Amino acid sequence: MVDGLKKIDWYRLRSHDGFADDLPRLLRQARTSVEPHEELVRHLTGDESEVSEATAAAWPFLLDLVAHDNTPSREWLLENLCGAIAVAGGSGSDGVHPSWPPAWEASKPAVLALLDHDAAAVRRGALFLLGKARGDSAPVVPALARRWEAETDPATRLCLVIVVTEFAGRGDEAAVSWLRELDVPEDEPLARLLVSAATRPDAGVILRGLTGDLGLFLGTGQFEMGYDEVLEHVLWLVGPKDFEGIDLVLSLVDVLPWRTEALDYLRRLFERDTTDVGLVVPFVPVWIADPDVRLRAFAVWLVGVARAREHRDLVAERVHDHGVTSLGQKVSTLATSVLEDLEELG
Repeated sequence: MVDGLKKIDWYRLRSHDGFADDLPRLLRQARTSVEPHEELVRHLTGDESEVSEATAAAWPFLLDLVAHDNTPSREWLLENLCGAIAVAGGSGSDGVHPSWPPAWEASKPAVLALLDHDAAAVRRGALFLLGKARGDSAPVVPALARRWEAETDPATRLCLVIVVTEFAGRGDEAAVSWLRELDVPEDEPLARLLVSAATRPDAGVILRGLTGDLGLFLGTGQFEMGYDEVLEHVLWLVGPKDFEGIDLVLSLVDVLPWRTEALDYLRRLFERDTTDVGLVVPFVPVWIADPDVRLRAFAVWLVGVARAREHRDLVAERVHDHGVTSLGQKVSTLATSVLEDLEELG
């Protein structure tokens, strides 16, 4: 590392916090101390869609640090620094310096080498970099295929599939081809749902994964997600393929752990485009009388969005419904507002 650092004219490079002349010292110190970590973050990360020329130059040295077992808190560096840089580098924004893409591609052999590390946390960290920094999949997919055969840690196997579906979701044919041929065991329902969503959507397979134990999905290291992020990711993969994503969402409305996320998704969808709102209006009579205030409030709101005057009387029955949603809104207040809007429509 020391000789490599000397070959770069750091005084001419700009970091996110000014000139980069202090970076060689910080990188050297990070080999034996955690003290420079926060300063490295300040210098090497900025906005989540920006990568500076100094960051691109420092990238191989950061990977050198995380590759060595003696580096203090190297998992922290991998997650909080390298991970943030990878996300920014894969954003495709104008804030990414032109030196970053070639620096990332040149570093892939070093990143792929981390997939064979003894520590599962390091392997998952490397997978996160590969999934978020994007770039050419040609060297990545074969390496992931080999790792799949050797990997025994359940969370890392799931992370591996997440990475390949990231490539597949962006139209990478090599990734799609590998997923189509991938034989995922029955006892890995979460991986099966991702493969199905990305290649041949099957509502039964996807629902089994979503309604089972989501512990791995919700806490796979840097891939940590909440229910809403999981749903967004799965629907992004499904897209307009063999069945409409809205059918999956409607199925999830009946699953209590997913109800809030499913209704929020429908609400955002119809706020952007009411084209398919008619597909959901037939559910109004059932939902508006449900014991769950979430469904009653959504049904009332839906009548207003769809201008479904045929359900005006059902909304009128909710004028005295004092149930309160998680946002503090009374169903009665919402019903009154919807009725006023319908009256204006005539």
